[in-house]
Amino acid sequence: MLAYLRLARGYRALDLGRWLLTAVASAAVAALLLRALGWALSTPGGPSAAHAWATGARLLWCLPPLAGVGYLAAAWARSVPPRRPARLTGLLAAGTGSVRLRALLAVEIALACAAGTVLGLLGFLALRSHLLELVPGGRLDPALGARAPLPAAATATLLAVVPLLGGLAAAAAVRPRDLLPADASDVALRRPSPLYLAAAVLVPVLGTLVELAARRDGADLPELLGGLAAITGLGLAVPALLYGTGMALACRRPRPVRLLAGRGLQAGAWQLGTPLAVLTVTGALAAVAAARLEPARGPLPAVEAGLIGLCVLGALLARVAELVAARRRTYASLHRMGAPTALLRRAALLRAVATTLVLLAVGSGAAALAAALG
Repeated sequence: MLAYLRLARGYRALDLGRWLLTAVASAAVAALLLRALGWALSTPGGPSAAHAWATGARLLWCLPPLAGVGYLAAAWARSVPPRRPARLTGLLAAGTGSVRLRALLAVEIALACAAGTVLGLLGFLALRSHLLELVPGGRLDPALGARAPLPAAATATLLAVVPLLGGLAAAAAVRPRDLLPADASDVALRRPSPLYLAAAVLVPVLGTLVELAARRDGADLPELLGGLAAITGLGLAVPALLYGTGMALACRRPRPVRLLAGRGLQAGAWQLGTPLAVLTVTGALAAVAAARLEPARGPLPAVEAGLIGLCVLGALLARVAELVAARRRTYASLHRMGAPTALLRRAALLRAVATTLVLLAVGSGAAALAAALG
């Protein structure tokens, strides 16, 4: 195992950023979990049903940030094999199988999550021991649970959830075929299946119809569910829209700039479209929650929205790094064939403009639905 860890050394700037971002997100989630524990300790009433319900509700508020950390861990784990092929080759030459490689990636992500949870715990303990001495009976007193001793077993159990979830998400996200060294052949474009296209069209249409019918009848819950389904369907359509935009750019005898931009957009539609879809849906759902749900008032939803946005942006950065690593090999082949650098830059600019237009169109639709729900 020591030899594997030695081969895994040599972090670059992006690897350090990945590690630090995962640790910061994990520290924030650990602080939210400890805050829920502090409220449970400071709330009077003992083990009553109302006390248990209030504690469970605060723990449920921690589930979206936990899901964001798991999504971030999965995205970072999937971005490592295409960016570090030499690292995987060295580990495979040392006799490491796919199971051990996935375990190594999971341990790496879990260590980053564990470091963040330790930082969150230290900050929580520092607030309990120092801040409360300076400001006794302040607004942070109930959230810190300063009126009761901190149970070690409950604290360890809550904090163990974050690195365990991060490690499991990282191990599940990496497939065994992703760990094999990539060859120089072109990867076949993944076309959207008819079932996926039907779902991307029918889900927002059916959601909008349900929302309109519920608004006519005056039913709040079906209207909310229909609007959320429509927003989710719009996010589901982002990869298909990116693929269709790339196909439109490359149709009808295109020039080299259009051809390269269109094929590149088709090739990266799924890697880039998934985090963009999650970002769009997350923003729209946050707007709906802020407008419709009464428990969403206060600073906690803003903190959670910022944390989830940080995780989604980190996942988007991981996918961009994965696409850059894949296109670097393609651009090297084009350079060897004599393609000018200005041509590749114009193709990249056209691809970025097309992606921005698709994202603005989907975001505008999701914002309109969120405003209608509000």
